[in-house]
Amino acid sequence: MYFAVDLDGNHEPLLLVIGLGTLECEESWRLFMMKLKECLGEDTEVGFISNLCDKMDFAVQSVYPDSYHEYCPKDIARKIRDLVGHNDTEVETLFWKSCNAYSVHDFYLCLERLQSACRKPPFCTLLRSPIFWLDDIAISKWTRAFFPKVRYNVKSIDVPEMLQIISTSTREFPITTIIELINTSIQSKRLSGGVTPYVENKVQKRVNKSYNWVARRLYGDTFEVDDNSVTTKVQFERRVCSCGK
Repeated sequence: MYFAVDLDGNHEPLLLVIGLGTLECEESWRLFMMKLKECLGEDTEVGFISNLCDKMDFAVQSVYPDSYHEYCPKDIARKIRDLVGHNDTEVETLFWKSCNAYSVHDFYLCLERLQSACRKPPFCTLLRSPIFWLDDIAISKWTRAFFPKVRYNVKSIDVPEMLQIISTSTREFPITTIIELINTSIQSKRLSGGVTPYVENKVQKRVNKSYNWVARRLYGDTFEVDDNSVTTKVQFERRVCSCGK
């Protein structure tokens, strides 16, 4: 089964489409992506987050060449945890700091600390660092600072894992029943109206934080914002800020 799940403005999951196939291969993923594009339309700007799946990478590049595709950092962190053999390790913590850094400068500072930690016992062996394979993954695939396009503050969603559990534990059910169970499970988590406490809390934190900021219009939709420590440039139409956030 193939799933495409979206997150709405309330940071809640929305099941977009389910596909069925006999074999997981590049061509099957490509067909699924083509059907997804038919549903969403040609002019819809989209981005994709997936597990470490090269087959899906091929499909995204083939069907959505102008979109972006990143790997779920949770998937990478899980692999680090398995290789290191510990929970809440220094290595995993430093990985997340590298992953979430907004600027290139901050990213390299965090990455240097991560590499340094991996060269120390008990993480490092006589053979090689436990995260040697991370060098083979393009940093634009998992780091915020090197993301190639305008990105939204979404790095990973746990819904695909939940869908996988449902589809695996109900293999003996008719396919229509499985699809209905998946759809019902996702819809039950959604709010019927208004904003979720998660979003309300996020908005309020930003309001509180920006009370003393000063904004000056430069031209059109572009503003200069002084937060009492640094001055940045915000472009509303493009939804970008020079700080990287």
